[in-house]
Amino acid sequence: MAKKKGYRFEDRSRYGRGIISTVTSAVSIVIFLSTAFICTVMAGRAPQWIGALGFSGFVMSFYGMIVGLESFRERNESYLLSKVGTLMGGAMVAVWFIVFCVGLA
Repeated sequence: MAKKKGYRFEDRSRYGRGIISTVTSAVSIVIFLSTAFICTVMAGRAPQWIGALGFSGFVMSFYGMIVGLESFRERNESYLLSKVGTLMGGAMVAVWFIVFCVGLA
C-alpha cells in the first residue's frame, strides 16, 4: 500500500490581522457576559455606564468582523484565526443587535 504524503506550508504563520480579529471578538463576548451578569444581579437596574459598555462591545465585535474579513486579503497566511474571528464577530454583532432591539421595544 502506498503511503499518503502530507504537505505542510512552513512559511505560513497565524499572525496578522486574524489574531486581532479573534481577540477583539473574544473581548466582545467577555463584555456581553459581564454586562448580562451585572444586569441579572442588579435585577435590571444597572447604571447607565453598563449601556455604554454594551455599545463598546458592539463596536468591538463589528470591528473584529471587519478586520477578519480584511485579513483574507493577506497572502502566505493561515486563515484559521481569520475565520474564527470573523464568525465570532458576526455572531456577536447579531447578538448585540438583538439585545439593542429588545431594549428599544
